[in-house]
Amino acid sequence: MKKKMITILLAGTLCLTTIACGSQADPGQNTAEPADTALQQSDAGSTEDNSDKQEEASGGEDVTIEFLYYADDTQKAIIESACAAYEESHPGIKIEQTVVPADGSITTTIATLASSNDLPDISYMAEADVIKYADAGVLYSLDDAIADGTIGEKLDSVTIRGLDGKIYGIGLSNQLIFMYYNKDIFDQYQIAYPSTSVENAWEWDEFVDIAKKLTVDVNGNHPGDAGFDASQTQQYGVAFNSMYQFQYMWSAYANGGGIVSADGRELLWDKAESIEGIQRIADLFYKDQVAPAATSSLVSSIGSADKAMISGDVAMYINGSWDLSNVINANKEAGVNYGVAVLPKMDKAITMNCGGPAVMFNTTQHPEEVLEFYSYMMNPERVVDILKTGAWLPNEAAWYTEDDKIAQWTSGENVTDEAKEVILSYTNTEGAIAQWPVYYVPGWGDMMSIGDSVMDSVWNGSSTVEEALGQVMDEIKTEFTK
Repeated sequence: MKKKMITILLAGTLCLTTIACGSQADPGQNTAEPADTALQQSDAGSTEDNSDKQEEASGGEDVTIEFLYYADDTQKAIIESACAAYEESHPGIKIEQTVVPADGSITTTIATLASSNDLPDISYMAEADVIKYADAGVLYSLDDAIADGTIGEKLDSVTIRGLDGKIYGIGLSNQLIFMYYNKDIFDQYQIAYPSTSVENAWEWDEFVDIAKKLTVDVNGNHPGDAGFDASQTQQYGVAFNSMYQFQYMWSAYANGGGIVSADGRELLWDKAESIEGIQRIADLFYKDQVAPAATSSLVSSIGSADKAMISGDVAMYINGSWDLSNVINANKEAGVNYGVAVLPKMDKAITMNCGGPAVMFNTTQHPEEVLEFYSYMMNPERVVDILKTGAWLPNEAAWYTEDDKIAQWTSGENVTDEAKEVILSYTNTEGAIAQWPVYYVPGWGDMMSIGDSVMDSVWNGSSTVEEALGQVMDEIKTEFTK
């Protein structure tokens, strides 16, 4: 992929995301090499100002680090606390926080700031945008800081490399998709709870049968019963926050197919196994009649499982691990006895990881101070309070295998014993986590703009997965091979 003009990049429709900081940096190694006039204009006239301000910082003046991120109220409070702790331990450093909703608006916010040459120092970023901004030459390479130990080595599954092979973004968390469920409803229907172990995950047909038993209309009928009225459903067996990419793409891998091979070389999306796996998810809505309607639009992926549990009209709810920081409220506010379980299996039991990355912009005037704060926020040891809430999961492998580290992030009330078992079962079972291709496919945003344009026809029952993707697969393949 050739470098694109920054103005075109910013104006394009970019993929949205979910989701939520060493040694001296060498700014010369990360200075942007403008690929076009817009970038040159962005840099023009800034060299003298940057030099003056860097000199002030090194001379003992206070330094303000601009930090842009997205969060719901719960996560906002957690991050504010982490930033306050950092300021207290680093006199002279002020973290200026800008918070936007967790609804994908981070993409347009960054685009607006870039167009006005007012980028922050550190920012969360939509996963699909990292490669694009790195290719445009405005992100700070993190390779040197990782090589010298300033930033600890992270999981490959949350590490994003640019087209030049350098690392430009790292996920703050290794989020996983799994299942929340209402134990009280299961008890009412005398149904055994789903497993916390990948090895003992429900078979898909068993999952659908149970979802039917837990779906009931106003007359007490279940799907398949004579007289069942889907339009009068008062309790659903299962529900989804939305049908955004990572909410359903795990099914393609679980059914023996996939979306893109792990090495990024082969498109698997149109394989028969992939199509069948996704169709099994789609069938839950209108064929099996066990799930309420949902769309591809990601309104917010945070803070929804708790609302579903409190409503009392959903028995099972599929969403991300980040909701652990919220679902505890269902118990506190409404006395809901909830559980956490692995997803049902198809050909195999598998989930998908996601998790918004943080990036540094190489327009920063204080690279040394900013890099140190970035390292702080990226170090599980420094953000244990956030990990204990379940809002984030550790982004380093040792935190899933070493007992002392596991004990730190599982000691809070939010990460229940069941949640701990689910997370460790997925992370420590080979092949049980499929990486969301957004992390390693350069053209992912453009591919998904095309794919997302037809998927709602699947979720509303007007077309099958094969029919919908058949309309656009040639376009998707063209973007994939660019």
